[in-house]
Amino acid sequence: MELWQLRTFNAVAKNLHFTIAAEELNLSQPAVSHQIKSLEDEIGEPLFLRDKEGILLTKAGHTMYQHATKILDIADEIRLEIKENTDDLSGTIIISVATRGLGSPFPLFYKDFKKTYRDIELFVQNEYMMDEVVEKIRNGSADLGLVSHNVDLSGLVAIPYGEYELILVVGRNHPFAELEEVNPEDLQNQKWVSFEPANRIRVSTGDYLSKIGIKAKNIYETNDGALVRSMVEHTNKISLLPEWGVFEEIREGRLIKVNVKNIKYKIQVNLIWKANRRTKLMSAVINYFLGEKMEGIDLSKVRK
Repeated sequence: MELWQLRTFNAVAKNLHFTIAAEELNLSQPAVSHQIKSLEDEIGEPLFLRDKEGILLTKAGHTMYQHATKILDIADEIRLEIKENTDDLSGTIIISVATRGLGSPFPLFYKDFKKTYRDIELFVQNEYMMDEVVEKIRNGSADLGLVSHNVDLSGLVAIPYGEYELILVVGRNHPFAELEEVNPEDLQNQKWVSFEPANRIRVSTGDYLSKIGIKAKNIYETNDGALVRSMVEHTNKISLLPEWGVFEEIREGRLIKVNVKNIKYKIQVNLIWKANRRTKLMSAVINYFLGEKMEGIDLSKVRK
C-alpha cells in the first residue's frame, strides 16, 4: 500500500466519482480505476459499491477513508518537517525524457524545486525515442524517466504521473487559423509535418488519425522538434503535437490550436525508475514530482 494509492482512493471517496477524481489528480480515468482495483485486491474487500447511478463507499471503504485521511495528514506533516531540514541532501539527479517540449516549462519547475532543495541539481537528458529513456534507466545512466504508457516497463517501478493531450496546431496564415473547430474529415487532404515513424509522437499521430478514419498522405518527416514547430509556423503544413510542448508558441500566437470536433486524444505518462537504485536523494525528487508542485504532466497552470 503506497501513499499515491491512498491519495487516489481519497480523491474518489471524496468526490464519489472516478472521472472527477481523475481530473483532480490529472490522471486518466482508467489509471484511477486500476489503482483502486489494485488497492481493493490488496485489502481483500471492495471499497466502493458500483451501480448505474454512481458509486458509494462500502463499510470497508468508510474505514479506509478514515484511516487514509489520517495517514495522508501525517505524511503531509512529515513532508513539511523534512522541507525545513534539507541541508543534508545534495547531489545530482539525471532525468531522461523523450521530448524536447519539457525544455519550455522545466525552468519554472526547476526554480520552484530549488527553493526547497538548494543543493540538489536536476539535469535533463532529451532522447528522441521512449525506448532510449527506458534503456538509460535500466543501465543506470539516468535516475528517473518520463515515458508514455505504451512502452515495455518490465522490471522497473512505474507510477502513473499524468497525461497530456495531443492537439492539432497550425500557423497563423493557415485557413484553419480562423476557425474555432474543424470536422475530422477536414484533415483528409492537408499537408503534414511530423516526426519520423519510430518516434512515439508519430505513432500516436497515426493512432489518432486512424481513430477518425483519416490517412495522412503528404508528410514532411524530421526528428527535430524545433523544425516541426517552425514548419507549422511558417508553412501551410499542420501537425499533431503535445499541448504542453507548444504552449509558449500558442501563448505568443505563433501557433494556433484548432479543436477537432468530438475528438480528444490524451496520452498517459509514467514516472519510472529502477527499484534497487532508489536513494534518499532520489526519494526527495520522486516525492516532489508526485506532489502538487508540477501538477502532473499537464503544465497548463504555469502559463499564468
